[in-house]
Amino acid sequence: MISMPVNAPSEYFRAEEKFHSARTKEEKIVALEEMIRLLPRHHGSENMIAQLKSRLAKLKKEKEGKKGGKSLSITKEGESQVCIIGFTNSGKSFLLGKLTDAKPAIANHPYTTTKPEIGMMDYKGVKIQLVEIPSTFEPQFLSIARTADLILLVASHEKEEQDLRKILADNFIRTKYIFANAFSEPPGMIKEKIWHNLNLMVVYTKKGRVSTPMALPAGSVIRDFAQRIHKDFVKNFRFARVLRKNRTTQAGLNYRLQDDDVVEIYTK
Repeated sequence: MISMPVNAPSEYFRAEEKFHSARTKEEKIVALEEMIRLLPRHHGSENMIAQLKSRLAKLKKEKEGKKGGKSLSITKEGESQVCIIGFTNSGKSFLLGKLTDAKPAIANHPYTTTKPEIGMMDYKGVKIQLVEIPSTFEPQFLSIARTADLILLVASHEKEEQDLRKILADNFIRTKYIFANAFSEPPGMIKEKIWHNLNLMVVYTKKGRVSTPMALPAGSVIRDFAQRIHKDFVKNFRFARVLRKNRTTQAGLNYRLQDDDVVEIYTK
């Protein structure tokens, strides 16, 4: 039995309660990781942190020792990964089909989606990976949301929104999330909402007459753009030409870029 920590926040005890009531190793692992994260770091807590880490390592070893026991992970592709989460018949699969090239099964009966469904959303030539999570909310599926760049919660009324927030909180998922109504919001509007909340912009690289889209964090400068292409573009940089709204500007490495800029790099 691990002794009670000193000056631990109330969230720690909620995680500890979650650990003791967990029914699966995956749930216990998530709760333990949260307890370790929340424990104050000082001399008096060192022993307890060591005990928790030891228990966590043992659980992970037991879990990985079983066939199929590892947490499910989806390899990230494209510029960002967005998880779609919602209750059964909320329109998740319908939305995935509208926003991507995926062909998920759609039916009137509940729990049609039994495993994560993946599709690639195109935004101005940039690819964003969308992953639909089954409405069973199993821990191994929700673990995907924990490392995603954004969560799209699909809900049609306030009660559903509240319940989805609770599911995220109960599973200690702190990934940024937004809401969408699959039946009342146009897919194009939802696509714009996703892009805006990823805090990215599209900048085009120009070579001759060909312009290729590139995603960069909003607020990036030409140095970030050049580094993304190749580190030698920064080392050998002379200047850049930026086309913005039919106006061309000669710029240096610290020039701040905007959405839809077209950039041509000149080197030594």
